[in-house]
Amino acid sequence: MQSSEIARPAGRPQPERLQPGRSQPGRPRCDATRKSVLAAAYDLLAEGGLSRFTIEGVAVRSGVARSTIYRWWPSKGALAMEGFLQATAADLAVPASDSVVADLQATLRRFARLVRGKAGRIIRCIIAEGQGDPETIEAFLTGFVMPRRAEVRAVIARGIASGELRRDLDVEITCSGLFGPLYLRMLLNEGVDDAWVDRLSGFVLAGCLARR
Repeated sequence: MQSSEIARPAGRPQPERLQPGRSQPGRPRCDATRKSVLAAAYDLLAEGGLSRFTIEGVAVRSGVARSTIYRWWPSKGALAMEGFLQATAADLAVPASDSVVADLQATLRRFARLVRGKAGRIIRCIIAEGQGDPETIEAFLTGFVMPRRAEVRAVIARGIASGELRRDLDVEITCSGLFGPLYLRMLLNEGVDDAWVDRLSGFVLAGCLARR
């Protein structure tokens, strides 16, 4: 993603530093504009998926000029993915408590609640679109799937280090065992209520616990 700031040539006088408590002109407006574009992108994704998602549509919905959007995002895929991540990041925060098992169960519940809503519809559209568009599926994997897996791997590693989980645990298979069934049921539209998620996590994590 390109920065909207232009590097100053060496030797050019630097602007006067702002005094504490004084805000830099333009920055709040710039941030508000970006948020407006990303919110519009997410709404359009939820309504029509990637196949009907366009930069022009985002410009109309957000009231931001197309030239500005093209300057900040290199492609509609990049804009769509950032809009999706911006809207879902807070819902996917991984908890940290004294119990790794409880943290993994809570993480699974949060993910399930997310995909039960419009985020789930967007993910289904992205995966479907990605079957014929390698760039789309790559953006989804690198922007959404892999960061989630990295966070869960870190939680599992914490559990192994603390002795709560088995030292010989296969971390990658454990991640797949926890999230793979969720993705499958989401794609098949079978439903992922909290009770089912708790049964899934209980079944998978029972084999991960260290023997006392």
